[in-house]
Amino acid sequence: MTSFKMKKSLLWMLVLGAMLFFMAACSEDDAGEAKGDSPDDVKESGELSGEVEFMTISLSPTFDEYLNNLKETFETENPKVKVSIRDVPYEQVEQIILTSAASGNMPDVMNLNTEFVKKIAANGALVNMDEAAADVKDTFFEGLWETGGVNGSVYALPWYTTTSGMIYNPDILKEAGFDEPPSTFEEAWEMSKVIKEKTGAYGEVIAPDMHLLFPKNGINILNEDYTAAAFNTPEAVELWTSYKKYHDEGLFPLDIMLKQVSMPELYAQEKVAWWSTGPQLFRQVNDLSPEVYEKSMAAPALKGDAGKQHANPMNIAVSASSKSKEAAVAFAKFVTNAENQLEFGKLASVLPPVEEAVNDEFFAQGADSKDATERGKYYAAQSLADAVNMTPATEHVSKVNEAIHTAFQRVILEDKDPAEALKEAEAEVNNILQ
Repeated sequence: MTSFKMKKSLLWMLVLGAMLFFMAACSEDDAGEAKGDSPDDVKESGELSGEVEFMTISLSPTFDEYLNNLKETFETENPKVKVSIRDVPYEQVEQIILTSAASGNMPDVMNLNTEFVKKIAANGALVNMDEAAADVKDTFFEGLWETGGVNGSVYALPWYTTTSGMIYNPDILKEAGFDEPPSTFEEAWEMSKVIKEKTGAYGEVIAPDMHLLFPKNGINILNEDYTAAAFNTPEAVELWTSYKKYHDEGLFPLDIMLKQVSMPELYAQEKVAWWSTGPQLFRQVNDLSPEVYEKSMAAPALKGDAGKQHANPMNIAVSASSKSKEAAVAFAKFVTNAENQLEFGKLASVLPPVEEAVNDEFFAQGADSKDATERGKYYAAQSLADAVNMTPATEHVSKVNEAIHTAFQRVILEDKDPAEALKEAEAEVNNILQ
């Protein structure tokens, strides 16, 4: 372990210890009730009141008008609540949360990515949304509600999200004798062999996201209570064995898996026939090669055996130590309601994980578009009904994903037997989860 990682781990230990101490102190009197004081945000009239700090991530100044409108509208509807907004750079979020958690002074409402929700929720620092927001649970797509899940409970509301579509090069397909792109991974690999033989280009490509390819193909990463690895199965052995065969046949390059080149570069150079990703990234191809982008078309993303797509929303969480907890929960629900999600989706080219919002005609407009990004956005929006967050529901998610990816690299780079590599990865993940 590097010195940096040791320091970071020590900091986490100190922070979590402080958080647990603070939570225990708060639970003793339930934020002051044992002392005879009423909570700051609950008055006899039933009106919400108190001060709510809302921390966002890298949204200012681009979305200042939208955020300020949220604040002003909520304050108008709840005149005894004062909302303040603090936007922080993405790279500073972790340090800010660590520092504020250690002092028991986290922002009341927080915009957090999925991995960070899992890290801090596991230690009791966030409000349980299965309980606090049960009244809005059914407004979200069922598969996305579970995004903020840790150890069987949900600790954040899904905010804005993306899921995948496919951008493809019709010229490459035509040269190989195909009129349409593949719709399943099975078709993709069958077509890839023909494309490589006839054009020299690649079709399907293995990216460093094995933790997504498992669940897309119906292979669970962890067991039902998230205490042990579940991916060492005959199906996983078969999957990795087939990937090893495809590699040995020269059907996919190593430089993508090893992060030595990016997919937009490869696609813009016409070295790959398609690319499945969030449509918001399609225009990277236009930046690199307008000619290739101009002739590109869009299609639904590939489906695996599970028939599911991955979506990884940004989330809205509420601090369990908030002095204005009820107002903070109400504001979190306000930010993520259908009306506000739809408006933000229009402004930011993202998708709302709320059914009512995504059913708006705005997201149907791209169905007949000739522009790959606009049409891809349509297909991505349609896939939300089948979308789930495939991130393992554990605070150790980063280490779990890395263990799986490293094991697969050994299969490809070191000719490791897939069954043995999976067995070793299973043991490593079980050790991580202890």
